[in-house]
Amino acid sequence: MRKFLNIEYRILNIALILFALVFAFIPLSLFHIPNSGIAYAATLTLDPSTGNYGPGDMFVVTLRLDTSPGECINAASIELLYPTDWVKVTAVSKGESLLTLWTDEPLIDAEHGKLTFSGGIPAGYCGRVQGDPGKTNILAKVVFGVPGNMIGGKTATGPVPMNITFGSSTKILLNDGFGSPALLTTQNATFTHVLNSSGIKNEWLDIVHADTTPPDEFKVTIAHDSSTFDGKYFIVFLAVDKQSGVHHYEVREDDPVRLGITRGKNEKASFVIATSPYVLKDQELKSRVTVRAIDNAGNVQESILAPSGDVIAAGNGSQSSSSSGKNTPLWRVLGVVLAVLTLGSASWFYARRERMTVPVVVNTENDEPEA
Repeated sequence: MRKFLNIEYRILNIALILFALVFAFIPLSLFHIPNSGIAYAATLTLDPSTGNYGPGDMFVVTLRLDTSPGECINAASIELLYPTDWVKVTAVSKGESLLTLWTDEPLIDAEHGKLTFSGGIPAGYCGRVQGDPGKTNILAKVVFGVPGNMIGGKTATGPVPMNITFGSSTKILLNDGFGSPALLTTQNATFTHVLNSSGIKNEWLDIVHADTTPPDEFKVTIAHDSSTFDGKYFIVFLAVDKQSGVHHYEVREDDPVRLGITRGKNEKASFVIATSPYVLKDQELKSRVTVRAIDNAGNVQESILAPSGDVIAAGNGSQSSSSSGKNTPLWRVLGVVLAVLTLGSASWFYARRERMTVPVVVNTENDEPEA
């Protein structure tokens, strides 16, 4: 009887352990329950939000993002609207942006008075750290200009409000594994168009003139995808400039033996304005490729790719993202802890029962053999 009880007890322990292990490693998405009314909020602000500007003035507005305590976001899509009669967007600086992956570069629609861009933070952004003066929550800096001559615009006879607002397509996504939209609060700005400038202001030029540092060093990678660019080889690159921001890129392909000369020709190899990705002219990969990143102050950073560089499949290699560096989800940790506790408890109860069981010893020393 005791033997059967031991077997049943061990089977029960094994079942409990297996249940805990299965709970630990089943994807949480199978048990996902929507938030029970919990609101995770994000706030978009324009800094500054007021000011007086006249014809010829240029001013910089910083788009800032604040999150609720404990909330992390990983993507932002921005639509900014402005009155075309009184003001225009002249430049967008991404140099100090917390966005590291730009899915849609800043696009200025001067006709309709609209600026749009989208980007993400693969590692997530969880708000400003303690002691941060407010410089790390920047999405972008937008440079506005007040034209001196309002061609086709309205004529001001006095102070006129210039409202800059966030459009309806603006949204912030949470870093929760599901891309859930955050409850968003936007704070718009109201500037005033005055008849005369109180002294030509050009805040953007102040930033540009103070920038004497070239963009950070960056890497150029060759990629190939049979379904992209008709299967041709192309390069991808991205530079960061933390002062005035990258203005544009230039690419040149030349002969590695005759530098500055196009391979196979006797003509000078010139730099051309380019964007990433850029399809290579030399599909034999025997040219030296030079990519220049030029910031708004004219500072230059170059990256050179030697001939016959390593070719990676698009979407793989250094361009791919991995979740191996992310923290282990809490639900999985709890599952493992449950498994360990179950195993420990089962072992303790089993050992305790063994100690409490008094063995029956039969003394046969004085037994006499039967007749």
